[in-house]
Parts: sequence; C-alpha cells; structure tokens
Amino acid sequence: MTRIHSLLGAACLGALLASGCSQDGPGALPGTGGMSSTGATSAIGGAAAGTPGATAGTPATGGNVGQAGSAIAGATTTGGAAAGGSPSAGSSSTGGAAGSAAGGAAPAGGTGTGTAGTSTGGMSTGGAGGGLTPADIVPDLQGFYWEGTCAGSIAVEGHNCPMSDASSSCPTNGINREKSIDVKGTPGQTYTINIEVRGVIGTRCYTGGMRASSAALDETGNNNWWYVGGTYANPTGWWNTYELHVSPSTGDASGDVYYFNGSDVQGGNSCEREATYLVNYKASFKAKGGGKLTFKIHDQNCKGQQNCGSNPDGTSACAPRTVDLTGLPGAPANFTQPPTNSMYKPQWMMIGVTSITSP
Repeated sequence: MTRIHSLLGAACLGALLASGCSQDGPGALPGTGGMSSTGATSAIGGAAAGTPGATAGTPATGGNVGQAGSAIAGATTTGGAAAGGSPSAGSSSTGGAAGSAAGGAAPAGGTGTGTAGTSTGGMSTGGAGGGLTPADIVPDLQGFYWEGTCAGSIAVEGHNCPMSDASSSCPTNGINREKSIDVKGTPGQTYTINIEVRGVIGTRCYTGGMRASSAALDETGNNNWWYVGGTYANPTGWWNTYELHVSPSTGDASGDVYYFNGSDVQGGNSCEREATYLVNYKASFKAKGGGKLTFKIHDQNCKGQQNCGSNPDGTSACAPRTVDLTGLPGAPANFTQPPTNSMYKPQWMMIGVTSITSP
C-alpha cells in the first residue's frame, strides 16, 4: 500500500470562563432585596431603602463598578449591585460576556458579594461551528502527507518512476493505492471540512464535474486544481489520479468524490503531461460523523511522474522543486524537501484543515 500518512494532527482548544461579582455602593441604604433573574436589567447604584422587590432600584450615590459578570439579556451597568442582598446569579456589568445567569430570588437583608452566575452562552471554544476543531472531527487530516511513492522494479524512462509495489509487471487495471481515515464527531451529523492544499504533483483531467478554477496551467507558479464530482476523462490514461471518496453519502451534488489534480478540461492541452507542477489552494467538502475519508491514487500503467520540474522533456535534468509551507495548518517545521525515495524524487502534497463547520 502507499506511504500516505498524516504527519501532524493537532489542534488547540481554549475555554473562556465568565465570572462576576458585585459590591455595595458606598452610601446606599439597605433594602429588602431585589429579585434576581436570568437576564434581569442591572441596577445603577444600590436599591433605595425599604423598597421591597425592586428590580432596577433607585440610583444611590457612589456605587462601585461591578466586575465582569454573565447574562443573556442583561443590560451592562456602570454601577455596583444594590445594597441589601447578595444575588446568587450576579449582576451584569461593564464588560460582561454573553451568558445565562443561573439563580433564584435574592435573600432579604444583609450585604455581601454576589456569586458568579454560570455562563451557558459565552464565547465558543475552538472557532467556528460551535467550537469544532480538527482534533474533534478529523485529527488524522491535519498535516496529512500524501506521496506518490516510487516503488517496484518496472522499467521506467525519462522522469517517470515505478509505482508497482510488489512486482515488475503492471496489473491489467493498473495500480490503486488507498488510505482511509475516520471522521469523528456525532454519528450521522454532516460537517463541512475546509482545507488548504499545497504540493508538487502531476496532471490529470476529469469529466462530469466542476473545476474550481478555469485558469490555465501555470508552469512556474501555483495552480488550483480542485475538481468536484465526475470521473476520469480518459479511463485508460496513463497519468496518475489524486482522489478523495467520502462515505457514507452526504447527499451532496458532488457525489462524494473529489479530485486534487484536475489540471484542465477534457481534451485540453494540460490534461496529461510528463511533468509536475506546484499547487496551492483552498477547498471544502462534506462528510458525516462516523464515516470515512478514502484517499486514492490510481495509475493505469503503474508509472508516476517524479518531482523533476515543469519541463516535459524526459531527457532534461531532473530539477525537483520545493513548496512553501509557511502558514499551512499542521505543517511540521522540520519537513525535509524535496522528499526522496531511494533513487527517486516522488511527487507529493500536504493537507491542512483550516476550519470545520456544521449546520
């Protein structure tokens, strides 16, 4: 099987704890205690003396500024909580994060510092999609290294390399190399996985789907070769594929199949070349929790293109290129370029997960 593997899968999950406390305003007269409730409007200063059940309170002189609290709908305040009770939920105050204040009625009489309410609607942890991270859903996809490994003893010429792992002959239907990784998360839940792809790979064309970019092949710069849906434009073509198959079906129009090296339209001049080119693009696909992502390389004649540059002349010197991985999520700092495999310099790509969302 192919040497396709994940070098890194890591994500960082931060949590934000909202808490609050309030103090009596100096000079405020003790009251009988205001009603504490989820999302109640905060009082400016303390409650007036002898006013039972006050929900807002009469302003008093010199209320201290309360500390950050939490409430879903509570208005922020510039003064302290009313004297004459210690609300068990804490008042909303300047700088309070959105949250749900849990607590009942304030006890009558006395002074003290309110207990912080529990935040249930504060800042999400880990980014978009309610705090989803690559570590939660596709940990093995973060920093996924995918190589068209050269192997076997099939005779090759030019800038080709053998891809038949076990023999000197090529099977009638060519060679398939596959690697599957699990999709975690809630079983059956659909996730949109946003990725970034960089590498140096060979060309192939597909039909029946949609190209992400209509730009012509760039000989020296980066290309966007993401192709959604469809199948091989030339089923018996000799050039290798880079495929992603998602299961179970998400019901998406893509048919749950994606290609990474769709270099041109069917019949185009850039469909099949004896060369490799740089790719750098962002893309998205859907997958269900509990499912699988299957990465596949198919090569009909069991010969792949080496990372020897954009010159299709097989007699030219092999000039492997390196790829700028700066800022690619999951890319290791110590990755050696160009990768080598025995006497060959294989084509390869790396995938980073930028974010995950779910409806």
